[in-house]
Amino acid sequence: MLSRRTSPLTPDATVCASTLLLAVSFLATAVLPGAMVLFAATAFAGLGEGPQLTALFTIRHREAPPEVRAQVFTTAASVKVLGLALGAGLAGPLTGVSVYACLLAATGAQLLAALIYLLFSISRVRTPSPARGA
Repeated sequence: MLSRRTSPLTPDATVCASTLLLAVSFLATAVLPGAMVLFAATAFAGLGEGPQLTALFTIRHREAPPEVRAQVFTTAASVKVLGLALGAGLAGPLTGVSVYACLLAATGAQLLAALIYLLFSISRVRTPSPARGA
């Protein structure tokens, strides 16, 4: 039933909104006390994660030419695994400092990702891609 409904947001906006939702979830977990906040933040993170992945796949499918689409998806999966490994390697020592430091670092990473998206979106609007026929 949910697969029939379309989102009012574009896939690009969904990725950005989901990233910001994840940042808010991490930040709330770090700074607000209580188990109920933890449960609510976990639910919000889950609400952000699913639509983000779906929108990301939609964007990859839209942007990659059909003849290299499989390579793009495979390479993106490899880069994701690399990012997860690097993140775990950096977070390991940080856990010795504080769980809150880890959550704040995760918040910062999500905010940085959203900022990079916004900067690229602004530059993309100003300079149309030659492949898309200005």
